[in-house]
Amino acid sequence: MNVVLLRPQDPLGMVDVLSHVLPTNIGYLAAYVKRDGFDVQIWDYEAEPFEAGAFLDRIRVADPAVVGISCMTPTIINGHRIASLVKQHFPRILTVVGGAHSSALPEETLREFPGFDVVVNQEGEETFREICRHVRDGATLAGIDGTTRREGDGIVREKPRPFLAELDDIPFPARELYHRTSLRYGHSTRGFSNALNTTEIFTSRGCPYKCTFCAIVATFNRSLRLRSPGNVFDEVAEVQKRYGVEHVVIADDTFGLYPGRIPALCEGFRRLGLRSWSCDTRVDCVNPQMLSLMKESGCTKVAFGVETGSPRLIALNQKKIRLDDVRVAVHAARRAGIRHVEANFIVGSHPDETIEDLRMTADLIGDLSLSFVSISVTVPYPGTPNYEIMDREGLVFSKDWSKYVMFGQTPSWRTRHFSAEDLLYHQRRLNRQFYLSPAYLTRTLLSLRSLEDLRYYVKAGRAFVRWVFGGSVVPDMPVAGSS
Repeated sequence: MNVVLLRPQDPLGMVDVLSHVLPTNIGYLAAYVKRDGFDVQIWDYEAEPFEAGAFLDRIRVADPAVVGISCMTPTIINGHRIASLVKQHFPRILTVVGGAHSSALPEETLREFPGFDVVVNQEGEETFREICRHVRDGATLAGIDGTTRREGDGIVREKPRPFLAELDDIPFPARELYHRTSLRYGHSTRGFSNALNTTEIFTSRGCPYKCTFCAIVATFNRSLRLRSPGNVFDEVAEVQKRYGVEHVVIADDTFGLYPGRIPALCEGFRRLGLRSWSCDTRVDCVNPQMLSLMKESGCTKVAFGVETGSPRLIALNQKKIRLDDVRVAVHAARRAGIRHVEANFIVGSHPDETIEDLRMTADLIGDLSLSFVSISVTVPYPGTPNYEIMDREGLVFSKDWSKYVMFGQTPSWRTRHFSAEDLLYHQRRLNRQFYLSPAYLTRTLLSLRSLEDLRYYVKAGRAFVRWVFGGSVVPDMPVAGSS
C-alpha cells in the first residue's frame, strides 16, 4: 500500500532570515510505517514550490491510499487546501492530519477543516501505523487510540494513546526520502550557511517545564523521554557515513537537562569526530565545565531560551530561571570558545508584559555578548496557557491561523498593555538596536572566516534590513502556488 507524507507551504517564507529545518518529524513516521512494508514518499512543500496541477499529477502517479499532512498552526490552512484538493479529485484517499495545532484542537480542526478525515493526536508513530494497517486491511478506523475522526455527521475522539516508552525502539528517520533531494533554501540555524551539509537529530522528546508561551505541551504534555547515548551515537555515525553530514543540529527542546547527560554525549561526539554541532538549551542546564566539553566535542553554537529580562515576567511565564544564570551561561559559553552564542526573546511573552518589562529586556540584551538574538512577537498558539488567557480576555481578533507567525507582519492579537502595532514596533526596534549597532557589525565582520560566510551574512542581512525597516520580505521561492 502506498502512503504519502507531506509538509505544506510555510505562509511566511522569509527563508533568508529564518531557519529552515528538514522534515525530520515525518521522517520518523515514514521509517516507522516502512517497517510494516508500506511504500512511503515524503513531499516537502516548505522546500519546493507548490502548484495544484502538478501536485494532482503527482498524486495520480503515486496512487496513495493515505496522505498524511504534518501541520503547525501557521501551516494548517495550507495543509487543508492540499487535503481538499485530494478529497475533491481522489475521494477514496484517506487524509490524515497531525502536528501541534490539530493535537491542541482535534475536534475543532475537523469541524473547521472538512478536507481532513482524521486527526492523529499527539505522538504519531504508533497511531499512524495503526491507521495505515486498518486502511490496508479494509477495516474501519473505529477504536484506534490517539485519533479523532468523523463518524457520520459527528466527530468521535478516541481515548489517548500512551507515549512510546522506549525511544530507542523507533527507527532512525527515513532520510533517504528527503535528505539528498530536499531543496533547502534557508539556513538550518542562524550563523551557518546552507552550503553546509546539515541534519537534525533528536536525543530526547518533550520538556517537563510549564512555560506559558510554549506549544510543546500540545504534543508531549509535560513529559520528557531520553534516548540512550549509544542509540544517539549510532545515528550520528549513520548520518556521517551515509549522508556526509558536516553539521548536526541537536533539535531537542531542552538539551542536556539531566545531570551527566551532556558529558556522556560530548564524549561520544568527540570519539566519532563530529566536526560541528549546535543545540538549544536552558541557562541552568550548563556550567563552565560542560560548555568546555561541548566546545571540545565540536559544539559551534549554543542557543539559550531567555524570553525576557524582567524577573516579574520570568515568574509569570513559569520559566524558572534567574537572570544571573543567563549572564553566567552566556559568559561561560564565550569563554569556552563556542563560536556562536544566541539568546531567544519574545515581545509579549506573557499577556501582562509592560513597557518597563521590555526596557529590562533591552538592557539585558545590551549587557550580553551574543552572536545572534531571536526577538519574536508572542503568538497565542492553541494549547498554551497564553492562548487560554488571551482568548478568554478578548485579546485575539482573528483565528486566521496563517497569520499566527512570529515574524514579518502585524499580529492578529494584542496583549493587555500593547496593541498589535505596538508588538510589531517593539520587535523591530529591539532587532534594529542589536543587529545594526556599530559594535555588532564590527564584531561580525571580524568573525568572518570564508567567502561563504560573507555570502551568508550578505544574503541574510539584506532580507533582514528589508523586514526590519517595514518593507516586505520577498522569499526566494514560491510558497503559495495555485492551491
